[in-house]
Amino acid sequence: MKSDLRHSPEFLVDALGLDSLRSLAIIGMGKNAGKTTVLNHLLNAIRQMKSKRVVAVTSIGLDGEDEDIVTGSVKPRIYLTEGALLATSCGSLNKCDAVIEILALTGIHTATGEIAIGRMRTNGYVELAGPSIARDVATCERYCREMEENCLFIVDGALSRKSPAGGGLTESVILVAGAANASSLEALATETARQVLFLTLPSVGEQKKDKFRESMEEHPTHRAIFLSVADDERQALSAERVSSPSERKARSRSLPLGSVIGEGKTIALELRRDDTALLLRGAITDNVLEYLLSDSAFADMTLVAEDGTRFFLSDKAVRQLRQRSVDLAVLSELSLPLICVNPMRRDGSTVEREDILEAIKSVVDVPVCELGPALV
Repeated sequence: MKSDLRHSPEFLVDALGLDSLRSLAIIGMGKNAGKTTVLNHLLNAIRQMKSKRVVAVTSIGLDGEDEDIVTGSVKPRIYLTEGALLATSCGSLNKCDAVIEILALTGIHTATGEIAIGRMRTNGYVELAGPSIARDVATCERYCREMEENCLFIVDGALSRKSPAGGGLTESVILVAGAANASSLEALATETARQVLFLTLPSVGEQKKDKFRESMEEHPTHRAIFLSVADDERQALSAERVSSPSERKARSRSLPLGSVIGEGKTIALELRRDDTALLLRGAITDNVLEYLLSDSAFADMTLVAEDGTRFFLSDKAVRQLRQRSVDLAVLSELSLPLICVNPMRRDGSTVEREDILEAIKSVVDVPVCELGPALV
Protein backbone atom coordinates (compact mmCIF):
# COMPACT_ATOMS: atom_id res chain seq x y z
CA MET A 1 0.00 0.00 0.00
CA LYS A 2 1.50 3.32 -1.03
CA SER A 3 2.49 5.76 1.67
CA ASP A 4 0.80 8.71 -0.04
CA LEU A 5 -2.58 7.02 0.36
CA ARG A 6 -2.51 6.72 4.13
CA HIS A 7 -4.18 10.12 4.72
CA SER A 8 -6.38 10.04 1.61
CA PRO A 9 -10.11 10.40 2.33
CA GLU A 10 -10.83 8.73 -0.99
CA PHE A 11 -8.84 5.69 0.08
CA LEU A 12 -10.85 5.15 3.25
CA VAL A 13 -14.20 5.78 1.56
CA ASP A 14 -13.40 3.34 -1.25
CA ALA A 15 -11.72 0.69 0.93
CA LEU A 16 -14.67 0.54 3.31
CA GLY A 17 -17.43 1.06 0.76
CA LEU A 18 -18.82 3.90 2.85
CA ASP A 19 -21.17 5.09 0.12
CA SER A 20 -23.43 2.07 0.63
CA LEU A 21 -22.37 0.62 4.01
CA ARG A 22 -25.05 0.80 6.71
CA SER A 23 -23.05 -0.13 9.80
CA LEU A 24 -19.42 -0.49 10.88
CA ALA A 25 -17.59 -1.50 14.04
CA ILE A 26 -14.07 -0.32 14.82
CA ILE A 27 -12.59 -2.96 17.10
CA GLY A 28 -9.25 -2.85 18.83
CA MET A 29 -7.16 -5.83 19.88
CA GLY A 30 -6.55 -4.32 23.28
CA LYS A 31 -6.44 -1.13 25.29
CA ASN A 32 -4.90 1.88 23.53
CA ALA A 33 -4.82 0.05 20.20
CA GLY A 34 -5.70 3.28 18.39
CA LYS A 35 -9.45 2.93 17.79
CA THR A 36 -10.24 6.57 18.47
CA THR A 37 -7.55 7.71 16.06
CA VAL A 38 -9.03 5.47 13.36
CA LEU A 39 -12.53 6.77 14.14
CA ASN A 40 -11.38 10.38 13.79
CA HIS A 41 -9.65 9.63 10.47
CA LEU A 42 -12.83 7.94 9.28
CA LEU A 43 -15.03 10.87 10.33
CA ASN A 44 -12.59 13.28 8.68
CA ALA A 45 -12.69 11.27 5.45
CA ILE A 46 -16.48 11.46 5.39
CA ARG A 47 -16.33 15.24 5.95
CA GLN A 48 -13.69 15.75 3.28
CA MET A 49 -15.71 13.78 0.73
CA LYS A 50 -18.69 16.04 1.54
CA SER A 51 -20.94 13.02 1.93
CA LYS A 52 -24.60 13.83 2.51
CA ARG A 53 -25.08 10.80 4.75
CA VAL A 54 -25.57 11.45 8.43
CA VAL A 55 -23.12 9.68 10.74
CA ALA A 56 -24.40 8.10 13.96
CA VAL A 57 -21.83 6.96 16.53
CA THR A 58 -21.80 5.08 19.79
CA SER A 59 -19.28 3.09 21.77
CA ILE A 60 -19.14 -0.07 23.79
CA GLY A 61 -18.28 1.44 27.12
CA LEU A 62 -16.45 4.75 27.58
CA ASP A 63 -14.50 6.46 24.80
CA GLY A 64 -13.52 9.95 23.77
CA GLU A 65 -12.37 11.03 27.24
CA ASP A 66 -9.32 13.30 27.19
CA GLU A 67 -7.39 11.15 29.67
CA ASP A 68 -7.22 7.39 30.11
CA ILE A 69 -8.98 6.69 33.41
CA VAL A 70 -6.65 3.73 34.08
CA THR A 71 -3.21 4.92 32.95
CA GLY A 72 -3.70 8.69 33.12
CA SER A 73 -2.26 9.09 29.61
CA VAL A 74 -3.61 11.70 27.21
CA LYS A 75 -6.01 10.30 24.61
CA PRO A 76 -7.32 11.75 21.34
CA ARG A 77 -10.86 13.08 21.64
CA ILE A 78 -13.73 12.36 19.26
CA TYR A 79 -14.76 15.26 17.02
CA LEU A 80 -18.23 15.37 15.48
CA THR A 81 -19.77 17.98 13.23
CA GLU A 82 -23.20 19.58 13.15
CA GLY A 83 -25.97 17.17 12.19
CA ALA A 84 -24.29 13.98 13.39
CA LEU A 85 -26.13 11.66 15.77
CA LEU A 86 -24.66 10.07 18.88
CA ALA A 87 -25.81 7.57 21.48
CA THR A 88 -24.16 8.29 24.81
CA SER A 89 -24.98 8.52 28.50
CA CYS A 90 -26.49 11.63 30.03
CA GLY A 91 -23.44 11.86 32.27
CA SER A 92 -21.15 12.02 29.25
CA LEU A 93 -23.29 14.69 27.57
CA ASN A 94 -22.15 17.05 30.31
CA LYS A 95 -18.53 16.50 29.21
CA CYS A 96 -19.14 17.36 25.55
CA ASP A 97 -18.17 20.88 24.45
CA ALA A 98 -20.78 21.11 21.67
CA VAL A 99 -24.45 22.03 21.67
CA ILE A 100 -26.35 18.73 21.52
CA GLU A 101 -30.11 18.36 21.16
CA ILE A 102 -31.50 15.37 23.06
CA LEU A 103 -33.90 13.57 20.71
CA ALA A 104 -34.78 10.53 22.80
CA LEU A 105 -34.05 8.65 26.01
CA THR A 106 -33.58 4.94 25.39
CA GLY A 107 -34.31 3.43 28.78
CA ILE A 108 -30.83 1.85 28.71
CA HIS A 109 -29.00 2.60 31.95
CA THR A 110 -25.23 2.64 32.51
CA ALA A 111 -22.92 3.63 35.34
CA THR A 112 -22.84 7.18 33.95
CA GLY A 113 -26.56 7.52 33.36
CA GLU A 114 -29.26 6.67 30.86
CA ILE A 115 -28.27 6.41 27.20
CA ALA A 116 -29.65 9.33 25.19
CA ILE A 117 -29.84 9.85 21.44
CA GLY A 118 -28.60 13.32 20.54
CA ARG A 119 -28.00 15.42 17.46
CA MET A 120 -25.02 17.74 17.14
CA ARG A 121 -26.23 21.32 16.73
CA THR A 122 -22.66 22.65 16.60
CA ASN A 123 -19.29 21.12 15.84
CA GLY A 124 -17.36 19.90 18.85
CA TYR A 125 -15.67 17.23 20.94
CA VAL A 126 -17.77 14.50 22.50
CA GLU A 127 -17.40 11.75 25.05
CA LEU A 128 -19.10 8.47 24.21
CA ALA A 129 -20.33 6.16 26.95
CA GLY A 130 -22.51 3.63 25.21
CA PRO A 131 -24.20 0.34 26.04
CA SER A 132 -22.30 -2.83 26.89
CA ILE A 133 -24.58 -5.59 25.59
CA ALA A 134 -25.64 -6.50 22.07
CA ARG A 135 -29.38 -5.92 22.33
CA ASP A 136 -28.80 -2.42 23.72
CA VAL A 137 -26.46 -1.51 20.85
CA ALA A 138 -29.19 -2.71 18.47
CA THR A 139 -31.71 -0.55 20.31
CA CYS A 140 -29.48 2.51 19.86
CA GLU A 141 -29.20 1.82 16.14
CA ARG A 142 -32.98 1.49 15.88
CA TYR A 143 -33.46 4.88 17.54
CA CYS A 144 -30.87 6.46 15.23
CA ARG A 145 -32.56 5.05 12.14
CA GLU A 146 -35.89 6.44 13.29
CA MET A 147 -34.21 9.86 13.08
CA GLU A 148 -32.07 9.17 9.98
CA GLU A 149 -32.99 5.94 8.21
CA ASN A 150 -29.96 6.04 5.91
CA CYS A 151 -27.38 6.95 8.55
CA LEU A 152 -23.96 5.30 8.73
CA PHE A 153 -24.02 3.68 12.18
CA ILE A 154 -20.52 3.36 13.69
CA VAL A 155 -19.71 1.40 16.84
CA ASP A 156 -16.42 2.09 18.61
CA GLY A 157 -15.72 -1.23 20.29
CA ALA A 158 -13.11 -3.68 21.49
CA LEU A 159 -12.39 -7.40 21.43
CA SER A 160 -13.58 -8.30 24.91
CA ARG A 161 -15.10 -11.36 26.53
CA LYS A 162 -17.69 -9.11 28.15
CA SER A 163 -18.77 -6.86 25.30
CA PRO A 164 -20.14 -7.39 21.78
CA ALA A 165 -17.76 -5.67 19.39
CA GLY A 166 -19.55 -7.18 16.45
CA GLY A 167 -22.16 -9.52 17.84
CA GLY A 168 -23.83 -9.71 14.43
CA LEU A 169 -24.75 -6.05 14.87
CA THR A 170 -22.71 -4.47 12.08
CA GLU A 171 -22.11 -5.35 8.46
CA SER A 172 -18.42 -4.60 8.50
CA VAL A 173 -15.50 -4.24 10.90
CA ILE A 174 -12.13 -2.51 10.96
CA LEU A 175 -9.55 -4.31 13.07
CA VAL A 176 -7.06 -2.04 14.85
CA ALA A 177 -3.75 -3.62 15.88
CA GLY A 178 -1.45 -1.50 18.03
CA ALA A 179 2.16 -1.98 19.03
CA ALA A 180 0.92 -1.37 22.59
CA ASN A 181 -1.01 -4.64 22.44
CA ALA A 182 1.96 -7.03 22.20
CA SER A 183 5.50 -7.45 23.49
CA SER A 184 6.98 -7.62 19.99
CA LEU A 185 6.01 -7.20 16.35
CA GLU A 186 6.19 -10.97 15.92
CA ALA A 187 3.72 -11.46 18.77
CA LEU A 188 1.46 -8.74 17.37
CA ALA A 189 1.50 -10.38 13.94
CA THR A 190 0.62 -13.78 15.42
CA GLU A 191 -2.29 -12.35 17.41
CA THR A 192 -3.53 -10.33 14.43
CA ALA A 193 -3.49 -13.40 12.19
CA ARG A 194 -5.54 -15.32 14.75
CA GLN A 195 -8.11 -12.52 15.01
CA VAL A 196 -8.37 -12.32 11.22
CA LEU A 197 -9.06 -16.07 11.17
CA PHE A 198 -11.99 -15.57 13.55
CA LEU A 199 -13.34 -12.38 11.96
CA THR A 200 -13.45 -13.92 8.48
CA LEU A 201 -15.07 -17.24 9.43
CA PRO A 202 -17.80 -18.46 7.06
CA SER A 203 -21.45 -18.70 7.94
CA VAL A 204 -22.82 -22.05 9.06
CA GLY A 205 -24.98 -23.79 6.42
CA GLU A 206 -28.45 -22.40 5.77
CA GLN A 207 -30.32 -25.44 7.15
CA LYS A 208 -28.41 -25.33 10.43
CA LYS A 209 -28.70 -21.55 10.58
CA ASP A 210 -32.49 -21.73 10.19
CA LYS A 211 -32.78 -24.29 12.97
CA PHE A 212 -30.52 -22.29 15.27
CA ARG A 213 -32.59 -19.17 14.70
CA GLU A 214 -35.84 -21.06 15.34
CA SER A 215 -34.46 -22.24 18.66
CA MET A 216 -33.22 -18.73 19.52
CA GLU A 217 -36.68 -17.30 18.87
CA GLU A 218 -38.31 -19.98 21.02
CA HIS A 219 -35.74 -19.73 23.83
CA PRO A 220 -34.16 -16.25 23.56
CA THR A 221 -32.30 -16.55 26.88
CA HIS A 222 -30.72 -19.96 26.21
CA ARG A 223 -27.00 -19.73 25.47
CA ALA A 224 -26.18 -23.24 24.15
CA ILE A 225 -28.04 -24.89 21.26
CA PHE A 226 -27.28 -28.40 19.94
CA LEU A 227 -28.21 -29.95 16.58
CA SER A 228 -28.04 -33.68 15.86
CA VAL A 229 -27.21 -35.66 12.71
CA ALA A 230 -30.49 -37.52 12.57
CA ASP A 231 -32.38 -34.24 12.50
CA ASP A 232 -30.18 -32.84 9.73
CA GLU A 233 -30.67 -35.90 7.55
CA ARG A 234 -34.42 -35.93 8.10
CA GLN A 235 -34.74 -32.33 6.92
CA ALA A 236 -32.39 -32.82 3.97
CA LEU A 237 -34.19 -35.94 2.75
CA SER A 238 -37.73 -34.82 3.40
CA ALA A 239 -38.06 -31.05 3.53
CA GLU A 240 -41.83 -31.22 3.15
CA ARG A 241 -42.11 -32.88 6.56
CA VAL A 242 -40.79 -29.77 8.27
CA SER A 243 -44.17 -28.26 8.91
CA SER A 244 -45.38 -28.38 12.50
CA PRO A 245 -43.77 -26.45 15.39
CA SER A 246 -43.36 -29.69 17.32
CA GLU A 247 -41.25 -31.19 14.55
CA ARG A 248 -39.05 -28.09 14.38
CA LYS A 249 -38.52 -28.16 18.14
CA ALA A 250 -37.48 -31.83 18.04
CA ARG A 251 -34.56 -30.99 15.75
CA SER A 252 -32.67 -29.00 18.35
CA ARG A 253 -32.21 -28.79 22.07
CA SER A 254 -30.91 -25.96 24.20
CA LEU A 255 -29.66 -25.18 27.68
CA PRO A 256 -31.13 -22.38 29.83
CA LEU A 257 -27.80 -20.81 30.72
CA GLY A 258 -27.43 -17.16 31.63
CA SER A 259 -23.88 -17.10 30.25
CA VAL A 260 -21.41 -19.33 28.44
CA ILE A 261 -18.51 -18.26 30.66
CA GLY A 262 -18.10 -20.64 33.59
CA GLU A 263 -20.53 -23.18 32.14
CA GLY A 264 -18.13 -25.33 30.11
CA LYS A 265 -18.74 -28.42 32.25
CA THR A 266 -22.53 -28.06 32.03
CA ILE A 267 -22.38 -27.71 28.25
CA ALA A 268 -20.01 -30.68 27.88
CA LEU A 269 -22.34 -32.93 29.89
CA GLU A 270 -25.09 -32.26 27.33
CA LEU A 271 -23.00 -33.42 24.34
CA ARG A 272 -24.23 -36.45 22.38
CA ARG A 273 -22.41 -38.53 19.81
CA ASP A 274 -24.93 -37.72 17.08
CA ASP A 275 -24.48 -33.94 17.51
CA THR A 276 -23.29 -32.19 14.37
CA ALA A 277 -23.31 -28.57 15.51
CA LEU A 278 -23.14 -26.56 18.72
CA LEU A 279 -24.00 -22.86 18.92
CA LEU A 280 -22.65 -20.98 21.93
CA ARG A 281 -24.15 -17.52 22.34
CA GLY A 282 -21.37 -15.76 24.20
CA ALA A 283 -17.61 -15.69 24.54
CA ILE A 284 -16.01 -18.97 23.46
CA THR A 285 -12.80 -19.26 25.47
CA ASP A 286 -10.07 -21.82 26.10
CA ASN A 287 -11.68 -22.58 29.45
CA VAL A 288 -15.00 -23.52 27.85
CA LEU A 289 -13.19 -25.49 25.16
CA GLU A 290 -11.19 -27.46 27.74
CA TYR A 291 -14.38 -29.03 29.07
CA LEU A 292 -15.74 -29.73 25.59
CA LEU A 293 -12.51 -31.42 24.50
CA SER A 294 -12.62 -33.65 27.58
CA ASP A 295 -15.63 -35.42 26.01
CA SER A 296 -14.91 -37.68 23.03
CA ALA A 297 -18.33 -36.77 21.61
CA PHE A 298 -16.93 -33.34 20.79
CA ALA A 299 -15.53 -34.30 17.38
CA ASP A 300 -16.47 -34.22 13.69
CA MET A 301 -18.85 -31.33 14.20
CA THR A 302 -19.16 -27.55 13.86
CA LEU A 303 -18.69 -25.07 16.70
CA VAL A 304 -20.71 -21.94 15.96
CA ALA A 305 -20.60 -18.43 17.44
CA GLU A 306 -22.88 -15.47 16.80
CA ASP A 307 -20.03 -13.85 14.87
CA GLY A 308 -16.24 -13.90 14.75
CA THR A 309 -15.79 -11.44 17.61
CA ARG A 310 -17.07 -14.09 20.05
CA PHE A 311 -14.06 -16.41 19.66
CA PHE A 312 -11.26 -15.96 22.23
CA LEU A 313 -9.16 -19.03 21.54
CA SER A 314 -5.41 -19.56 21.66
CA ASP A 315 -3.38 -21.07 18.83
CA LYS A 316 -3.16 -24.27 20.87
CA ALA A 317 -6.95 -24.43 21.14
CA VAL A 318 -7.34 -23.91 17.39
CA ARG A 319 -4.90 -26.78 16.73
CA GLN A 320 -6.83 -29.05 19.10
CA LEU A 321 -10.06 -28.28 17.26
CA ARG A 322 -8.47 -29.22 13.95
CA GLN A 323 -7.23 -32.49 15.42
CA ARG A 324 -10.81 -33.31 16.44
CA SER A 325 -12.16 -32.25 13.02
CA VAL A 326 -14.21 -29.52 14.67
CA ASP A 327 -14.90 -26.68 12.23
CA LEU A 328 -15.53 -23.09 13.29
CA ALA A 329 -18.42 -21.11 11.81
CA VAL A 330 -20.68 -18.17 12.62
CA LEU A 331 -24.33 -17.21 12.39
CA SER A 332 -23.51 -13.75 11.02
CA GLU A 333 -20.56 -13.32 8.68
CA LEU A 334 -18.51 -10.15 9.00
CA SER A 335 -16.79 -8.20 6.28
CA LEU A 336 -13.21 -7.24 7.19
CA PRO A 337 -12.13 -4.80 4.47
CA LEU A 338 -9.23 -3.20 6.33
CA ILE A 339 -6.74 -3.58 9.17
CA CYS A 340 -5.29 -0.41 10.67
CA VAL A 341 -2.04 -0.53 12.61
CA ASN A 342 -0.81 1.86 15.28
CA PRO A 343 2.99 2.00 15.78
CA MET A 344 2.83 3.64 19.23
CA ARG A 345 4.02 1.53 22.17
CA ARG A 346 2.71 1.72 25.73
CA ASP A 347 5.59 3.99 26.80
CA GLY A 348 4.84 6.54 24.08
CA SER A 349 7.69 5.52 21.78
CA THR A 350 6.97 4.20 18.31
CA VAL A 351 8.12 1.34 16.14
CA GLU A 352 9.05 2.03 12.54
CA ARG A 353 5.95 2.43 10.40
CA GLU A 354 7.26 0.20 7.63
CA ASP A 355 8.26 -2.50 10.13
CA ILE A 356 4.81 -2.85 11.64
CA LEU A 357 3.15 -2.74 8.22
CA GLU A 358 5.46 -5.46 6.89
CA ALA A 359 4.97 -7.63 9.99
CA ILE A 360 1.17 -7.61 9.69
CA LYS A 361 1.01 -7.81 5.89
CA SER A 362 3.18 -10.93 5.96
CA VAL A 363 0.57 -12.96 7.85
CA VAL A 364 -2.80 -11.75 6.50
CA ASP A 365 -4.54 -11.38 3.15
CA VAL A 366 -6.51 -8.30 4.23
CA PRO A 367 -5.39 -4.77 3.21
CA VAL A 368 -3.30 -3.14 5.95
CA CYS A 369 -2.65 0.57 6.46
CA GLU A 370 -1.29 3.03 9.00
CA LEU A 371 -3.38 6.19 8.94
CA GLY A 372 -0.94 8.42 10.77
CA PRO A 373 -1.17 10.33 14.05
CA ALA A 374 -4.36 11.47 15.74
CA LEU A 375 -6.05 14.33 13.91
CA VAL A 376 -7.51 16.07 16.96
